[in-house]
Amino acid sequence: MAKKTEIREKIGGSDRISVVMTLLYVVFIGLGFAIAWKIAKIQLHYEVDAKVINHFRPASKKIDNTPRRGNILSCDGRPLAISVPKYDIYMDCTVRKQEFIDIDRRERERREIAAKAGRPVQDPPKKEGEQAEELWQEKAGRLSVELAKIFPKRTAAQYETAILEHRAANNRTFLIAKDVNYETLQMLKGLPLFREGRYKGGLVESRHDERIYPYGSLARRVIGYIKEDRRIGLEGSFNFDLHGTDGYEWVRSIEGDTSVHDYDSTSLKVTDGNDLRSTINIDFQDIADKALRRQIENDPRIRAGVAILLEASTGAVRAMVNLSRSATDSLFGEINNLALTEVAEQGSVMKTTTLVSLVEDGFVPTLDMTIPTNHGFVRDRDGRVLSCYKQDAHIVDYERETGSNSISVLHGFEISSNYVFAQLAETYYGQNPRNFFDKIYSYKLGESFAFDITGLGSPVVITPDNKSWSRPVLGTTAYGYSLAVTPLHVATFYNAIANKGLMQKPYLVESVEKNGVVLKKYGPSVLNHICSKATADTVTRALKAVTEEGTAKRLKDAKLSVAGKTGTAQIILPAKDRGADPYHDRLGRKMNQGTFVGFFPAENPKYTILVSVYSYLSSTSFYGGTYPALAVKEIVDKIYAIVPDWNTKINREAAVPIMTAPSTIQSSNSDKVPDVIDLGLKDALAIIENSGYVCSYTGSGHVSSQNPKAGTALEKGKTVELVLK
Repeated sequence: MAKKTEIREKIGGSDRISVVMTLLYVVFIGLGFAIAWKIAKIQLHYEVDAKVINHFRPASKKIDNTPRRGNILSCDGRPLAISVPKYDIYMDCTVRKQEFIDIDRRERERREIAAKAGRPVQDPPKKEGEQAEELWQEKAGRLSVELAKIFPKRTAAQYETAILEHRAANNRTFLIAKDVNYETLQMLKGLPLFREGRYKGGLVESRHDERIYPYGSLARRVIGYIKEDRRIGLEGSFNFDLHGTDGYEWVRSIEGDTSVHDYDSTSLKVTDGNDLRSTINIDFQDIADKALRRQIENDPRIRAGVAILLEASTGAVRAMVNLSRSATDSLFGEINNLALTEVAEQGSVMKTTTLVSLVEDGFVPTLDMTIPTNHGFVRDRDGRVLSCYKQDAHIVDYERETGSNSISVLHGFEISSNYVFAQLAETYYGQNPRNFFDKIYSYKLGESFAFDITGLGSPVVITPDNKSWSRPVLGTTAYGYSLAVTPLHVATFYNAIANKGLMQKPYLVESVEKNGVVLKKYGPSVLNHICSKATADTVTRALKAVTEEGTAKRLKDAKLSVAGKTGTAQIILPAKDRGADPYHDRLGRKMNQGTFVGFFPAENPKYTILVSVYSYLSSTSFYGGTYPALAVKEIVDKIYAIVPDWNTKINREAAVPIMTAPSTIQSSNSDKVPDVIDLGLKDALAIIENSGYVCSYTGSGHVSSQNPKAGTALEKGKTVELVLK
């Protein structure tokens, strides 16, 4: 019989250990497959619940990135509007404060643990944190001394007190200064404490771009601005190109104020704006601005003035001045773009439109053609006097002075006779006035054409189809009334004559650029062909006669020959201000517009120029042959001086004239104040002080006014006050 210890238990023919091991093997194999399947499922399909995962990772936030705005340039590349970085400077007064507290806290805990363990602590308590805090505050004191030098709005003691108070209150945003430039920022980064960086010294900078206009008020209404919902000038009309594309990114905070890019979120790269090259010649703009100011700024009766300079062959706007008197301080500034918005009857400058029509249609084959004077009364084709027209006093004077009962078209144009042009219109267009107004529309004087900046006003034309039509509208339109247009419309029409009948559309933008590479190119475009070259030459002869023998003789001695026309128009008053007629108030006062428009040099036109002045209510008339013509003469003379194309060469054998100092820069030994108007500050100071007076001044530029005036008797040692502009 076998022993009991040798008996093996069997289960279904197999021993028990083998069965157990097999079962365990199968279980672990199955568990392995389950784990592998779970891992695959997690990798392919599993998403952690957002509510759960947000508890285990820092929150992300969206940061909007603003592009750098593009520059606006003059035609030669000089900046008219640029964006420069400015910085608001703050100080985080809490930096390292907790670190210093923790140093001493850990030291106390170390000593307490040692005491509880019965280990003797023989070394004295360390106060490294307290010492570090004292050193930090000492550096803050040195920083305060330097801050007071850079930003003297506070003393060093005030800066130090403010820093320590903010540190005690755990304030992380102590404002040091706003709108600091880059150079000052770099200086700040080298100061005590600040030089240790953001997390040790506490310097915090917040950047923003500021729009700068290097030439101040020059062409400000053309350049424009963006303010809330207002978009003005080039800044507004080309905002899409200038602004660029906004960007954004998502970031996560990892420690304190430190953030890192969140790669699990989307982002959009910021794209800086493009540059805009304008047609403006800033030198011409400066010349036109100063010339217009010189004529109107000292006359309180003038409320505004406009100057436009177009390049004849292309229509490029080389200068556009818009001066309006401020209601608060009575100074002229670029407030409204009157060149585009002032829709008004233009007066005699529009007689040129009638002359072009008459010549082009063959009704006036020669400017020497004569018509009867009729004592200044307009007659119909049957010889009956048309009582709807006033008698022309110019014709009455002409008959008395010459004894003639006829007048040439040219002379009628020279003296700006309303009768001559009303009579010609009645004679040749009276039977079919629509032919005349079709011409007006072909000159683009009946519509608001597309322009590079918004705001161009729509003309007002009374045609035979209007309810307002009446018999005298034909004649009054012929001499400049019953038709309201903007100064830019007038300049565009005259520019077509200068360009031999080809009317170019005015434009303000040459190109859109990126880092000097042209992305979009703009340029000349034709509006219409208004007349033949022969007609343009004939009309130019008439316009030249106006500046030589007519109402614009002040331009006869300009450095370059000028062809053009003067015009004086009364402005229709608001209904509440009118008296017996739309042009006068109850006291008989009126508002005038005086204009000169033409081109130069007359023989080969390079530029078309318009100057208009606008008055307040006054009993005085302001004529185009006065302020406007004088401003035009100064503009022409100064452009002549700076454009080398027109400068004559000095012959080699020519004698050099003897140069003597002008009397205006010599000192005076009399007791009368010397004249220093238009001089620079250096010369003016020398004259005033050499004459024995004390000089004080305000502003910059050249002397525009002085008090007391030149020639005033004044005791030596008294003060002469100068205003420079």
